Amino acid sequence: MTTLKTRAASRSRSGRVLRWLGACASLCAAVCAAVCAAVCAGGAQLARADATVAEVVRVDGVAVLVGGTRPSEGVDVILRSDVELRARLALLADDPERALRAQLPAALLSATLSELIGEALIAREAERVQITSPSAADVQREKQRLIVGAHGMGNVEALLSHLGAAQLELDVVAKRRAVAAAFLSANLEGAMLVTDNEVEQRYQADQASFAGLDPARARDLIRASLRSEALNRNIERWVRVLQARTPVRVLASYGES
Repeated sequence: MTTLKTRAASRSRSGRVLRWLGACASLCAAVCAAVCAAVCAGGAQLARADATVAEVVRVDGVAVLVGGTRPSEGVDVILRSDVELRARLALLADDPERALRAQLPAALLSATLSELIGEALIAREAERVQITSPSAADVQREKQRLIVGAHGMGNVEALLSHLGAAQLELDVVAKRRAVAAAFLSANLEGAMLVTDNEVEQRYQADQASFAGLDPARARDLIRASLRSEALNRNIERWVRVLQARTPVRVLASYGES
């Protein structure tokens, strides 16, 4: 009788142990399943996040490297999208619809690329000689000029949306222009002086172009034109000097069309 009771007690303890082990196994399985589900969900979220980022980042290519022959620290990279954005911004002033949809002329792309190279060279030189950085107001002023030139923020926003570009890219353009303006103001102010004699010579040589216009107004226009011509000549001179001592590798080719 005692033996039977002992066996029954043993079977009871064994049963409790098995049930306990079974419960542990179920709990472990549940925990593992939860962990796996969390990992999978996290992986799915990361995948979705990566996909979202991939959708936002535009596929792009390098147009030119300034300051080196390969991308690295200290080398300025100008992208093909930078060239396209600036070229289309220029077109907005004349024909907003064409700026959005039309294929860009090779000559415009080539000229725009040269302009961006010049800005990058000037910005590098401004940093080297420690020209005072433009203020937030200076950058905003350049941004406003871009917007006015494009006949309103509506046109600019439509262009950015069409290109899949962010507002930040417009800020970058404005910053580049502000840096160049600060450098030129510090170095070319005297070179842009126009004398009354130069204005009068141009007026006398081309009076027919100003027929019907008040002579004082005509001379003001001539003075502004001469200042712009002098500025462009000096910019070109600065760019030639800087490019002669700065590695520039052009990767984009815009054939004439």
